[in-house]
Amino acid sequence: MACDTDPAEIVVTARRGEALVEPETLLDEARIGAYGAFTIGELIRDLAPLIDGPDKPPALLVNGKRVGNASGIEGFPPEALDRLAILPTEAAARYGYPAEQRVVNLILKPRFASWTLGGELTLPTAGGRDAEMLSANRVAIDGSTYWNAGVRLARASRLLRSERSPLSGEDDRYKSLFPSTRGIDLTAGITHPIGDFTGSLNLGAATNVSRGLLGTDGNRLLQDRQASSSFNLSATLGGRVGDFQTSLSASYARGSTENLFEDRASPTGRRSSSKSDTWNAQLLVSRTVVALPAGPLTSNVTIGGDRSVLRSRSGEGPLSLFRRNQLTTQLSFAIPVTSRDAPFAGAVGNLSVDLVGGFDIASDEKHRLRYTAGLNWSPVPALDLRASLSFSEMVLSAELLNAPRTETTMRLYDYLRQETAETVWIFGGNPDLRSGSQRLLSLRATLRPFGSQLATFTTDYQRQVGRGGIAPFPQLGPSVERIFAGRIVRDAARRLVSIDARSISIERDLTSQLSNSVALFFAGKGRAADSGGPKARRWDDGQITLSLRHNWQLRSELLIAPGLPPLDRLRGDGGQSRHTLALQANAGWRGLGANISGNWQSAVRIRDVTRPDGQGDFLYPATTQFHFGLFVEPERLLPASSKMALLSKLRISLDIRNLSNSYRRVLLPDGTRPAGFRRKDIDPLGRTIQISVQKQF
Repeated sequence: MACDTDPAEIVVTARRGEALVEPETLLDEARIGAYGAFTIGELIRDLAPLIDGPDKPPALLVNGKRVGNASGIEGFPPEALDRLAILPTEAAARYGYPAEQRVVNLILKPRFASWTLGGELTLPTAGGRDAEMLSANRVAIDGSTYWNAGVRLARASRLLRSERSPLSGEDDRYKSLFPSTRGIDLTAGITHPIGDFTGSLNLGAATNVSRGLLGTDGNRLLQDRQASSSFNLSATLGGRVGDFQTSLSASYARGSTENLFEDRASPTGRRSSSKSDTWNAQLLVSRTVVALPAGPLTSNVTIGGDRSVLRSRSGEGPLSLFRRNQLTTQLSFAIPVTSRDAPFAGAVGNLSVDLVGGFDIASDEKHRLRYTAGLNWSPVPALDLRASLSFSEMVLSAELLNAPRTETTMRLYDYLRQETAETVWIFGGNPDLRSGSQRLLSLRATLRPFGSQLATFTTDYQRQVGRGGIAPFPQLGPSVERIFAGRIVRDAARRLVSIDARSISIERDLTSQLSNSVALFFAGKGRAADSGGPKARRWDDGQITLSLRHNWQLRSELLIAPGLPPLDRLRGDGGQSRHTLALQANAGWRGLGANISGNWQSAVRIRDVTRPDGQGDFLYPATTQFHFGLFVEPERLLPASSKMALLSKLRISLDIRNLSNSYRRVLLPDGTRPAGFRRKDIDPLGRTIQISVQKQF
């Protein structure tokens, strides 16, 4: 619409930073602040029950646009956000992301600047270990330009066996249950308009060292030392070229690791090291193909190239060099079929189809195909239904195939000798691995019966079948040891010496699960008038979020090779719980908030197939753990006359992990506890208390 005073002036009626699709859930500044998160990354984790659970991190947009590297924006304080929008599932195809990945849009404030200093102290209530973290971060937003720079220092002391077993032997003073760690992370990034385009540049660097103690050999102190460092640089340029929305990104990453493992069998220690370099470039082109009665049909084309080089050495062996070049392509369409707002077939509701297809070409590999077909249907505003079927052929990474052999000592229960064993575990690449394929069927229904965010009910069914490919080394048990006899070494007394726990090739991996969740949200009416009392004002700004998620594992079977019996991870050696419950509750007001989360796992029985009478079975009773958090912003709780500069923009939080100090107990069929399953053997750290302080300037 033209302005009367200036024919050239255009008035934009769309809200700043909106995405291409309407949000499923929208959080304003007050709702964001009620979670008490220190960073946007923490806020995203707190919102996991409303997105897709903690195991499925979402893709992040900034002001409705894709960003090349989201790690920088995750370090911004939540106060930099004007709004946060959780988008529906079909948004992924509109932005060129994998069809099943959820998308979150972060809308920044037009103007914002802050220095943020933070510190954390973590202590177990049983003592013996402490961990600290210090951070400093600078963020500035000026319209379409924003930048950040930050540093984070972290350390943790080691936990010795003698600190959990006062009556243990002398050697336990030189054996650690947890290693000491040191780390430093640096991040910096800037986003700025470049003509009609927007460019961004991000860099990051990190170094981490851990040292564990393995005992003594005469006067020599044995250790397990691991050191790693990384550097990454990425750049993105995006904007409109004619009718096309484009995004060109490039990145470089370099990483190195060094490992030293000393034990009595290796007087000079066993060393391994690796260095990796990865270059990547990707072009994304989006456009509206045609305007249909139900809405625009949009397409995304992605073309990317990768080059990776991995140099590794194990012990005194020769240097191993692995190179790979890979080309990735993808074409996706978001097709609206019907719309409630369109005269044609409006009674059907909103119906759309997502089609995604692509292939990967890697050096020394055949072409790998992948595709996804998704159907989204909302017959009425309160109900959303989605069905999708995807297929992908995997390309194995350089690390899976060629990472150096590393060794470390880990404690596990030896079912054969019924004792806890300190065993050498072998990790690294496995050149004998082979690629495979995966098929995933997903069905989801989301119901909002009150037409708002007051209550959301979700049911999700997934069935995944892997043919060929790889899997992690299974949990040690009678069946696993028979199948992988060549990977498990015992001495003459049948004590465990070492386990080759590198990834394995498989014939088939079948899993299916059903998840049901409910999320409830209650909010006050907004800020009360100044004449209202303090309690009324605080409640009117308050909110309560409650979510409960039940996951039911229907099947979980692993077939290693034809002719072998499948491993049933729910009833055999896997030790997986069939049912799990996850609870999360948040209550927040201006300046004060609390949260509690809990996890429950159903009982598990691990069977010893060598004893049909069941007397060799292990019973894992149901387990529950709760975590509690509290945050306070003193300035917002005090009357205006009592406010102090020291308390301005100060936030203090208290987090107690494993509130009831519980752990997963193990029993024999007669009700007794087997040797090696004491508290210190399973969870030596136990309950921890963390105090965090953050101050903005």
